[in-house]
Amino acid sequence: MKMTILETIIHELSTAPETLLLEIFNLIQAAKNDSNLVSNSSSLPRIPGLHQGEIWISDDFNDPLPDTFWLGED
Repeated sequence: MKMTILETIIHELSTAPETLLLEIFNLIQAAKNDSNLVSNSSSLPRIPGLHQGEIWISDDFNDPLPDTFWLGED
């Protein structure tokens, strides 16, 4: 029988040292408080154009990269 992800996590945590458990606990608490790390926003409607003008692509984006990029400078 295949374990669920929760069962797998609990199994792994049962053998983890106390210091690691504290770090994991702190990570979970931070993730729950950070809306960027928790995917509750998937139910919210997307708003087109919300960040318009904040991202741009250079005119030479598709140009080939120079050999020095791939080979390093001599």
